[in-house]
Amino acid sequence: MKNFTVALLGLAVLFTSAAYADGLSLGASLGYVNVEDSDPGFDFEATDTGYKLFASYEFSNHLGIEGGYIDFGKPEDQFLGSFGQIDASGWNLYGVGNLPLSGGVDLFAKAGIVSWDADSIIDGILVDTADGNDLALGFGARWNIGEAFGLRAEADWFDIDEADSIWMASVGFELRF
Repeated sequence: MKNFTVALLGLAVLFTSAAYADGLSLGASLGYVNVEDSDPGFDFEATDTGYKLFASYEFSNHLGIEGGYIDFGKPEDQFLGSFGQIDASGWNLYGVGNLPLSGGVDLFAKAGIVSWDADSIIDGILVDTADGNDLALGFGARWNIGEAFGLRAEADWFDIDEADSIWMASVGFELRF
């Protein structure tokens, strides 16, 4: 966690120093989050609405970095007569590959790390807290509307050891400076 915090601070310094350079963008997305986890006697599968805030910097038309905050919502499922909920969020840092197409459309893929925290709640009672640093992957498309604005749709997958599957499909916008 400490190394990830240092990396995020370095990223913040990079974004601050690049604030007046081409290639910097800030954005937000809203999306559908799916969480699945199965263990003997325990089966959790739920969805909720999540969001993310991000900043990115493109070094060229093809390479960049992206960092941000993600809130996975509070997916809730019923099992054994009780309601279980997972309240999770995290910080992520990606390397991004970009493929510009015609008509102002770009395709992108990203790989990096997510540093997450999660609380497991059953019938309103906190029963477990976990955290970790795990692999994060994503891909999507961006439609550039002029020089300063873009719309994007993307899917992110998180290889979190404590769950079978966590992913988010989202749509959002970005402002470029």
